[in-house]
Amino acid sequence: MDSKLKHFPPKWPDRFLEFYCIPSRLEQIQGDAYELFYMNLEEKGLAFARFRFFIHVLSFFRWSNIKRSKSSYHTYNQGAMLKNYFKIGWRNLIKQKGTSFISVFGLACAVGCCMVAYLFIAQIWFKGMHQPNKDEIYQLTYTAEGENGIVTYGAIGRPIAELIPEKLSQVKSHSQVSVDFSILIQNNESYNQRSMFVDPAFMEMFVYRMDYGYPGALVEPDQVILTHELSEKLFTDTHPIGQELSLVVNGEEKLYTVGGVLADLHDMDMFNFDLLVNIETHPNSIVDLPLKDAWNSELWTFVQVEDGADIFQMRTGFAEMTSIQNKINPEKPYKSVQLEAFTDLVRNSEQIERGVVGFLAIAPQILLAAIATFILILAVFNYINISVLMASKRLKEIGVRKVIGSRRSQLVFQFLTENLLVCFFAIFLGCLLAGFIFLPGFNEIASKNLKIDLFRDSYVWMFLGAMLLFITIVSGLYPAIYVSSFKPINILKGNQKIGSKSILTSVLLTFQFTLAIISIVAGVAFVQTNYINSNRDWGYDSADKIIVNVPNSDDYLPLKNKLSALASVNEISGSQDYVGNWIREEELVFHEEKYEISLLNAESTYPEVLDLKLKEGRLFNPALISDTQESVVVNQAFLDKLGLTFPLSEKIILDSTSYNVVGVVEDFHTIFFQSAIDPMVIRASPDTTFNYLTLKMSAGTAESTMESVKKIWHETVPRGLFEGKLQSEVFDREFTDVQGVRNIILFSAILAVILAGLGLFGLVSLNMNSHIKDYCVRKVFGANLGDLSMKLLKRYLIIWGIASVVGGAFSLVIISNFLDSFFAFHSGVGLLPLGLGLLILLLVIAGTVGSQIWKIVWANPATILKAE
Repeated sequence: MDSKLKHFPPKWPDRFLEFYCIPSRLEQIQGDAYELFYMNLEEKGLAFARFRFFIHVLSFFRWSNIKRSKSSYHTYNQGAMLKNYFKIGWRNLIKQKGTSFISVFGLACAVGCCMVAYLFIAQIWFKGMHQPNKDEIYQLTYTAEGENGIVTYGAIGRPIAELIPEKLSQVKSHSQVSVDFSILIQNNESYNQRSMFVDPAFMEMFVYRMDYGYPGALVEPDQVILTHELSEKLFTDTHPIGQELSLVVNGEEKLYTVGGVLADLHDMDMFNFDLLVNIETHPNSIVDLPLKDAWNSELWTFVQVEDGADIFQMRTGFAEMTSIQNKINPEKPYKSVQLEAFTDLVRNSEQIERGVVGFLAIAPQILLAAIATFILILAVFNYINISVLMASKRLKEIGVRKVIGSRRSQLVFQFLTENLLVCFFAIFLGCLLAGFIFLPGFNEIASKNLKIDLFRDSYVWMFLGAMLLFITIVSGLYPAIYVSSFKPINILKGNQKIGSKSILTSVLLTFQFTLAIISIVAGVAFVQTNYINSNRDWGYDSADKIIVNVPNSDDYLPLKNKLSALASVNEISGSQDYVGNWIREEELVFHEEKYEISLLNAESTYPEVLDLKLKEGRLFNPALISDTQESVVVNQAFLDKLGLTFPLSEKIILDSTSYNVVGVVEDFHTIFFQSAIDPMVIRASPDTTFNYLTLKMSAGTAESTMESVKKIWHETVPRGLFEGKLQSEVFDREFTDVQGVRNIILFSAILAVILAGLGLFGLVSLNMNSHIKDYCVRKVFGANLGDLSMKLLKRYLIIWGIASVVGGAFSLVIISNFLDSFFAFHSGVGLLPLGLGLLILLLVIAGTVGSQIWKIVWANPATILKAE
């Protein structure tokens, strides 16, 4: 008894028992626990008794003994209430099919645009995040002293791989990576492909799905692994495994066998490559370099650490690596060697020189994000107007709910819950629009391979969840708060009016109209500029000409002689660069002043072969030695820049040599119209070798002769890359890119007009409903159609007028600056883009308001006034 009075059961298990146990069973369970405690206390001591008491309390922690709190019933009620809200929301959607479709469709278009923008941005910032081992993979980097301070380099000395097993014990695997643009030869066709030379361990560190073969194919040095796209390009329907191809690297050709084909990477892989090759077969790996030269040869090096490895403990190994390198190569000392997490490579790409990620495409990201945001704003504004309209038909329901005791917060929650249902359907439809319409079109324009991968990409689900929450709150909060603020007495008496004098809806519609005008003006201006540029005179005749590259100087004369023998070739001439590609820049001296000019070294016959238009003077005469040694031809932009007129009495100085200007040709475009025409000097060079040959063909034979030219080229240069093209095709890529931007802007303009029209429809319908009695009374008293039309149209004409002034002003500034940054030659923002923008919007307003006026014309005032 004394021990019972002296010792008691532990407090916190006893309190835990009182907390969870049902009151009806607490006394019995607690009594048994106390009795057991004192029995154990007398027989086995205090420590054992307390331990057994704790075990006894836990053993009764079962569902049958746990309290049923009031929150369970409350949770049940909440669940039933949510179910009821969703049911009411669904019935309202079905009841008001037209307005429901407008709401869902508008938001779905915005979601689809946002999905495209997200996937484009995600494939840049989330590269490699699908890799299962991403948290264990690091890249070895080093820091060194640069011109402007400490610089971090992503590529590190080749011998570092030999030190990793010895110096870094926590590393379980490593691989070096070298990227090279190799010439791939297959079936006498040559391609320039991005080859990635890696250690076989690369396929163990980085996990890829395979279409054919197996990841370990690189263990065999003579096998390669292709991407899905390259396999289809090379073999189409032929089974790729076992097929042979050749790679030419640094002039050396090696035969390989296809050992595997990767599944589609969907543009989400960290590395950009076309095929994987064993690094042991790279020419630089075969050559036994001196140790110092080997340290100067730098590669990407990746390591995979043990699970749970302490990176901080590797500092000693890094210090030893740094010391070894600095002893061998003191002219290029490392300050430190460190690890860069694989998951941080994209985020830190701008701080790492020669890193894996070199280009983040910030400008396209901003453009797509701006368009997606623009469409989302329009859709949300449109939905707000429609939501207020739909709520006007539920005034009696709101009044009754308030009378029977519903709080305002409950009404807000109800409307937001119903709005969640609308937004869910919008998300679903938006994904379908993005997957089947928006993304295929964007992929075609941007040469991308973006897809919505709901099964492997967890980030997509996070984005969709965030979008659902965002548009539910942003689009539904104002209508919910606005409608729930009505007083029930005004609703039930019929005195409550919705939207009759809503300033916010007018402001939103004005903003929609302004954005629509800007987008229409941008679209029309781009179409107009594309039309002008597509019909622009290039300054020379590009038809019936073929450009052929010359890989080596030894190939120049054989190629020229063999191609000249073709019957359809009228003339052939060589040049250092070719018109339509990059032309090198040089510094020219005239009157002791220095000028930056474009210099084209070519054969004396090149201007005639290209059909440049002579303006003054003459072209080169191949028979005159002075023309090939002391003469140049310039364009008009050259004279304009130097402020000269032809003929020139003085010589110009190039490369410390004086030249006479013998002729002036009209300005011609050497690069696309995004850049202005530079001052150009054409120098007839006596050199017998050039980088390119230009063939002037008989009329209409260029395309049909291309295969013959290609065959001769491959016979002459069997291990080279044929880069021949028609002179008329030199700007095709730029035209395609510009047309892609035009299509994106046109699409956003059309979508903006549609959404603005839907928003206008909602506001006009709302106004019509709130003034229907007034219109009917006017009609009864003899008001004609013109009076009724002006009464309804006046407000929207004012909104259109304000939007026209604001939108027109912004268009002049924004679109003009955008065109200036994009094109050196463009149409500008003139009367045509502005006039079309204002006219299209005015027609949309007239059509929408006219549809409502037509309802008044055919309405029966007696029926409506009786109902009122």
